[in-house]
Amino acid sequence: MDWSKAKTILIVAFIITNILLAYVLIGEKTIDEPTLKEDFIKDVVRLLEDKNISVATQIPTDIPYLNAMNVGYEKIRLEDLNKYFLDGKGILNKNGNGFGEIIKGQESIIVMNNKLILYENKGNKEVYDDIDENKAIQIAGKFLEEKNFDTSDMKLTFIKEEKGTFYIEYSKVYDDVFVERAFTNFQIDKRGVKRFERQWLITEDLGEAKIYISTAPKAILALLDMEEVHGKTITDISLCYYFDPQKHDYLEEPGEAKQGKAVPAWKVQFKDGYKVFIDEY
Repeated sequence: MDWSKAKTILIVAFIITNILLAYVLIGEKTIDEPTLKEDFIKDVVRLLEDKNISVATQIPTDIPYLNAMNVGYEKIRLEDLNKYFLDGKGILNKNGNGFGEIIKGQESIIVMNNKLILYENKGNKEVYDDIDENKAIQIAGKFLEEKNFDTSDMKLTFIKEEKGTFYIEYSKVYDDVFVERAFTNFQIDKRGVKRFERQWLITEDLGEAKIYISTAPKAILALLDMEEVHGKTITDISLCYYFDPQKHDYLEEPGEAKQGKAVPAWKVQFKDGYKVFIDEY
């Protein structure tokens, strides 16, 4: 007998068997999961409607999981902000506790905990004759480019206009999956960018083990006890990586967190921009 050939055949057969077994197990898990059945989902929608919560999006019906993700906050140097925002002409003030401030005329930048950027322009000069949603997005994009921010991991997730001011929010994505809570927010009017806020997460590596969480229909039942979302409309339900310092080693001082583990969660986005994160297991 040609043992070398026989060994190869056995290895191939073993691989095929495992693939088929995994397929069957996953298929059975999906079919047998009661919270993904149509009747259960209809009951969930009805219960939400009883709390005046409307669902204007598809409720995901897959078995949700992600690998754990190790993340760290984007590093911020006042000198770099001064260079890209204010041509290096701002006056810098530091207190050594993660707080910094840069001032130049009507413009100011505040850095908190070495990770949150707050830029504000209090000038009254109007730069644009007219502005609409598309123009506001263009202004935000140009601002990010000029200030040397990498936009490859950013996605526009919310925009609204109120009394001539456009509120724009970008979220971080990794392989088309949102990474929360990282945000880049704008307030834009005829003067251009009048306020900019950014707190960003950097992906360091992914864990090997898969982490499963509750299905979306089951998870969003948690909204029933959240009075702050009663009367709102759900516009998106997405699986995301979620980093919450309060659930790690920073319970007493979450603002001091510099890095940690982001785990799978459901991000529920509402029409008014409000977001809820549900990470039930």
